[in-house]
Amino acid sequence: MDENRWLTDLKERADQTIFRDVQFTASMEERVRQRVRPRTGWMTGWKKLSLPGVVLIMGLLLWFGLPTKEEGQSAQQEVKAPQQETQIPSLLPGGQIVEADLWKLSPSLSSIYGNQSFSYLGEKPVRIMTDQDGFYEGQTQRVIWLLNGEYAPEVEIAAYNTDGTRLALGSYEVMDPLYDADGHFPSGIVLPEPGKWKLEVRSGGKHLGQVFVEVKKGIAPANRQLVGPIIQQYLETESDQLGWLGKHREINVELLGVEAPDAAKRTVYAWVKITGSNSSALSAPMAFQIVYNGNDYRVTNFKMPEDGSNYQSSLQKLFPPKVLEQINNRSKAK
Repeated sequence: MDENRWLTDLKERADQTIFRDVQFTASMEERVRQRVRPRTGWMTGWKKLSLPGVVLIMGLLLWFGLPTKEEGQSAQQEVKAPQQETQIPSLLPGGQIVEADLWKLSPSLSSIYGNQSFSYLGEKPVRIMTDQDGFYEGQTQRVIWLLNGEYAPEVEIAAYNTDGTRLALGSYEVMDPLYDADGHFPSGIVLPEPGKWKLEVRSGGKHLGQVFVEVKKGIAPANRQLVGPIIQQYLETESDQLGWLGKHREINVELLGVEAPDAAKRTVYAWVKITGSNSSALSAPMAFQIVYNGNDYRVTNFKMPEDGSNYQSSLQKLFPPKVLEQINNRSKAK
């Protein structure tokens, strides 16, 4: 076997060992030729035994001539380190920029004035007293405002949410002192969407103070306790549209939503199931109108979606999007 054939065989063997990822260059080939030529005759007789030794020699030459993986990584780290250092702000610990929470909810506090304890949200000069259950979307919340400092006889209030929506909530005449406040006034507030809201008081066109509140999803506990029994009682005796169910009825009312634009009116959305006499039954979404008549609250009207091909269109007319979503989820779950 000639020298060229032997070198070719040597490279093929190297490609099958730990040196398969090493490129066999022309200079490396020439160095092997120089080592082999003086012993050509001897190698011809013993080439099978000497091949592993030659491969080992090549490996040692390559091993000491190539950088190790750890050296390559450390070199890369040394190059990248200055770039990382330039990205870290020198004035901030750890290089992390922490944004101030400008919409932090106002604290709920209690105080004693004249041996009387009272609770409120916010800090002077503007605080509010309200129901402990807090604000719920689309439902009137009664609020008593407490003001301190200098202000005009009449002030304006407005609400802002984090999306930039602004609601004008009206102008109010400031009344006499209350507890430790220099003046106060009552109001009713309806905030349409859940999330954080800023309630601002302006006096003479200038900012006086604000309170940050959280508006919750769903139905306020006070409204749930009010409208549930009223609807239950109404459905037990309604005869114009539900007379076919008979007098003896088992009724289940699942409240889906309440709209309370003021204290005197409420629109209530519910899914109603009624089992009547003679195996008659009804299961459908309903919209109820509840009004305060001066003595108590009563259902004045209710509506259901139409049957057949008009069902979907009438459903869209009767119920707002948030309630429609709940109705559709119920249908999918069945």
